[in-house]
Amino acid sequence: MRRNNRPPTVDPLSDRATEALIRKILLPQEAGDKGRDSQTPIDELLPPLTSRNDVDLQLYAFLAIILREFVQAWYKKITPDETFVAEIVHIIAHCTRALEQRMRHVDWETLMLNEVPEVLEKHINIYWSTHRDQLAQAFPVNGREAYHALWPLPLLSPVPIPGDPNSTARQLENEAAYRQLLVQAVLTVLLPTEDLENPCLAALVGQILSELIIGNVIANKAAQPWLLYEAICIVGRVVTEKRGSNTQTKSSQNPKSHLSNSKKWTVHGFFVSIIQFVMLFISTVRFTFNLVIMSSSLPSRAAGSSERTMTKTAPTKDHASKDGGSTIEKVPVLSFSAWRLLGNVIDLRTRMPWLNGLLSLVQLGAIHGPGRIAKLDGVLDR
Repeated sequence: MRRNNRPPTVDPLSDRATEALIRKILLPQEAGDKGRDSQTPIDELLPPLTSRNDVDLQLYAFLAIILREFVQAWYKKITPDETFVAEIVHIIAHCTRALEQRMRHVDWETLMLNEVPEVLEKHINIYWSTHRDQLAQAFPVNGREAYHALWPLPLLSPVPIPGDPNSTARQLENEAAYRQLLVQAVLTVLLPTEDLENPCLAALVGQILSELIIGNVIANKAAQPWLLYEAICIVGRVVTEKRGSNTQTKSSQNPKSHLSNSKKWTVHGFFVSIIQFVMLFISTVRFTFNLVIMSSSLPSRAAGSSERTMTKTAPTKDHASKDGGSTIEKVPVLSFSAWRLLGNVIDLRTRMPWLNGLLSLVQLGAIHGPGRIAKLDGVLDR
C-alpha cells in the first residue's frame, strides 16, 4: 500500500496562513526565506496600524488582498519595484494610528445613544410620514420623492426614476463624488503635509478608501439587506445552539429536574415563593441604596465632556473659529434620543398612548421635578 507523505494542509483561516499571505504580498523580500526560526515577526517589519498586534494581523491581511487585487494587478506590469506599495502601506498605517488616537477622545456615550439615534429617529419619522396611508390620499404621492423633498441628501440625489437609467447613473455619480469628498476631508486631517503634497500617492490612497473600502465593501456588500439578514441568522443560530447545549448539560447533570417542574402547587411551595419574593425586594432596595450612596464618588460626566472637547478642539483652533466652534452638548441620560427611538420603533405612541404619556411624565419629573435626581450629573445620571 502506498503511503501519502504529503504534509497536512494548513487551515486558510489560521494565523499561520494569514501571516504567509501578508509576507507574500506586503513583504515579498521576506517570502523567499523558508526558515521559520529565522523569520522576523511581522510587527517588526511593518508599521503598526493600531495598538493591538492581533488586530493589526487581520487588518494587514485585508489590506494585502486589496493591494493584490487592485494595485499590484496593474503596477507589476509597469515596474517590479515595490517602493510604491510600501509607501501606500505607510500612509494607511499613519491614517489608522491617527484615527485611533482621535477615536479615544470621542464621547461614544453621547454619539451612540444621543446623536446617532436622533438621526435614525428623524429617518423613521420622515419615512412613516411619506409612506403611510397612501391609499387614503386623494392624490397619490411617490414616497421616495416626498422623502427626499423633506430630507434632501446630496449623496442620494436625484431620486432614481423607474425606467430612466440616466437618473440612476447620476445618483451613482453623486454618491461616488460624495465618498471622494469625504475621504479627502479625512485625509487632510490625518495625513502629514509631505504626503498630501504628493498628488499621485494621495489620489491612489483616496481611491482605495473611497471606492474599494467604503463603496465596494461597506456600501455594496456590508450594507446589503441579504448580508445583514444572513448575519442576524448566523448570530441567532449560534445563540440557539449555545442555549441548546446548556440545556442538555443541565438536564444531564440533573436528570430529576423535569420531574420537579411537573409537581403540583403546594402550600409549602407558596410560602417559599413569598420568602423568595421578600428577599428579592430587600436585595433590590439595598442595591438601590448603595447605588445612590456611591453615585457621589463617581466622576462628573460634564467634566469628562469638557476635557474631551478641549483635547478635540485644541489642535484645530483655526478650523473651529471658521466654523463657529461646534461643541457637543452634554444632556442627561434620560434625555437621550435612544429612548424616543425605541418608542418610535415599537410604535408606542399609537399602540399604547397612555403608557407613552406616563413614561414622558416620569421622565419630565425625574429631570425637572422636585430633587432633579436625573439631571445632568445627578444621582441617577451618574
